[in-house]
Amino acid sequence: MISNRHLIGIALIFLMGSCSKDFLDVAPKDQLSDATFWKTENDADLALVGAYGTQTTDAFPNFFDWNEKSSSWESSWNINFMDLMTDNGYSQFIWDGVQTSGNGQVNPSDRNMHNFFKYNRITKYNTFLENIDRVEMDGEKRSRYKAEVRFLRAYDYFKKVMWYGDVPLVTASIVDPQEANLTRDPKEEVVAFILNELGEIAPDLPVQDAIESGGHATRGAALALKARLELYEEMYPEAMVDAKAVMDMGVYELYQDGPTAYYDMFLSKNEGVNKEVIMAVQHIQNEFPSSVMQHLLSGEDGGWSSINAVQGIVDAYETIDGKTIDDPSSVYDPDKPFENRDPRLSMTVRHAGVEWSGRFFDPFNSESNDFHAVAVGPNSGYGVNKYAEIVPTADLLNGDVNVVVFRLGEMLLTYAEAAIESNQINDDVYDALDRLRVRAGMPVVDRAVYDSQEKLRELVRRERRVELAFEGLRHYDIKRWDIGDQVIPGPLYGSRTGSVDPVSGEVTLDDESTRIILEERVFLPSRNYLLPIPQAEIDANPNMVQNPGY
Repeated sequence: MISNRHLIGIALIFLMGSCSKDFLDVAPKDQLSDATFWKTENDADLALVGAYGTQTTDAFPNFFDWNEKSSSWESSWNINFMDLMTDNGYSQFIWDGVQTSGNGQVNPSDRNMHNFFKYNRITKYNTFLENIDRVEMDGEKRSRYKAEVRFLRAYDYFKKVMWYGDVPLVTASIVDPQEANLTRDPKEEVVAFILNELGEIAPDLPVQDAIESGGHATRGAALALKARLELYEEMYPEAMVDAKAVMDMGVYELYQDGPTAYYDMFLSKNEGVNKEVIMAVQHIQNEFPSSVMQHLLSGEDGGWSSINAVQGIVDAYETIDGKTIDDPSSVYDPDKPFENRDPRLSMTVRHAGVEWSGRFFDPFNSESNDFHAVAVGPNSGYGVNKYAEIVPTADLLNGDVNVVVFRLGEMLLTYAEAAIESNQINDDVYDALDRLRVRAGMPVVDRAVYDSQEKLRELVRRERRVELAFEGLRHYDIKRWDIGDQVIPGPLYGSRTGSVDPVSGEVTLDDESTRIILEERVFLPSRNYLLPIPQAEIDANPNMVQNPGY
C-alpha cells in the first residue's frame, strides 16, 4: 500500500480536481483523458494518492482550508483552529479566517471556512469510484481502494452537514453546468447516507493502527467516524456499539509513556510508537508540509501566536484532587490558579510561569515577544502547547507533525457519554473515564460524587472539553448540547496581568480588574450554529437557499 507520507509529484490535480468557479465544481474539460488513464494498477495507486490530497505551492500549503488550492482530505487548519470559534480559544488575526465565526459577526461574503462547501473533493472521489473498475488489478485491493475513497467522501459530507445542515448530496460526476444547479438535500438524508456508507465499507478496510496504515483509512477510522456521527445525532446505542468495536480491536492503546504522555503523544518524534492514533493528517517536510508551528509558537520562538487559549478553558480543568475550581473544599487558589491543577492544563495551555523552551513563559514582560500586547505574543496571555515544540526557523512553515483526526481517547469518551445518555451506567463507563484521567495523573472518578446520570453527564462533558481541547471538536459539542447561549455571548476573557519571577517561575497576578478582555461575542440562536452558504454559491445557483439568520 502506498504511504501518504510519500506523495508523488504528478499532475493528479488535473485529473481528479477542479478549478471551476461553477457551483459544485463541475469537472473541467481539459482534464487528463480517461482514455489515457485508468488502465494499470499503477494508475489506481496514483489516483488513490490524489484522492487523499495533492501538493500545493502556496505559502501556507495544506493548512488553511479556505485556500482554493487545498485538496487534502483534511487540513490541519480545521483541527488546530476550530476551537478558536468556541469558548476554548481566540484567533487574534482576522485573516486566519475564524475570528468572525467566533464572535458571531460572520457573513455570507466572508472567506472563512467556505471551502467546507466546495465540492472539489467530492468531484474527485466520485470520479475515482466511477473509473476504478476499469483498471486490471487484484480484486481485494480494488475493494479496499474503493472503501478508502468512500470513507473520504463520507468524511467530507460529515463536515458539510455539521457546518451547513442541508447540503446537495452528489454521488456521481456532474459535467453539465445546468445539472449542477441542485437544491439542498435534507440533512437527515445525508446523515443516513454517511452512516450507510461507513457500515458497508468497514469490512473491506484493514484493522490497523495509524502507524501500520501509513495514513490510509482503516476499519477503525470508519467506525470512529460512524460512532462520532451517531453520538452527535443522539443515536446512543449505536454509538456505544461502534465506539466499543474500535476500543476492542486490539490494535489501539492509550499512549502512556511517562508522566507527560498526554503532551508527548502529539509530538512528531513519537508518531512511530504512538498506537493511540486511529487516523491523522499526514505531513512530510518539503513534500506535504504543515505550518502549524508558525501559528502555535509565540514571537519569542519565531511564531505568530495565532492560536490563543482563553480563560474559559483554563477554568474547566479540575484541581489535582479531582474537584472543580468552584468547589469550596478543593485546593484551588484563585491567586495561584495554575498550581495544584489537572496536569493536562499545563500540557495544553502555555500559561504564565510554565516551563517552556528553557525559560518560564512570561506573557507580562513587555521586553519579550511572549508579551500579550505585542503582535506576535498571545493576546489572551495564554498560548497553546498541544502539538507545539521548538523547531528551527526554517521549519516553522515546513513541519512534519501529523495532526490527529481520530484517536482512542475520543472513543473512550464517546462510549462513556453514549452509555450515560442511554442510562446504561456500569463499571465499563467508569473504567473508560478512569483510563484517561489516570493517564493524565488525575485520581479515578469519585463514585460517591458521580453516582447518577446527571452528575456523570456533567463529568463526561467536562472530560471531553479538557481531554480533547484544541482538537477541533468543541464546536460540535456546544452545538449538540445546545449550550451556545450559555457559553458564547459576552466578553471573552484572557488572563489577569501580573509578573513572573524569571528565576523561580513564581507567578504573581494583579487583581481581577486587570483581566484581559479580548472581544465581545454574540450568539444568534436563529442561525442554529450553522455557517452561511457562501454568497458566491447563492449567486451562481438560483436553486440555492441561504441558511436562516443570514
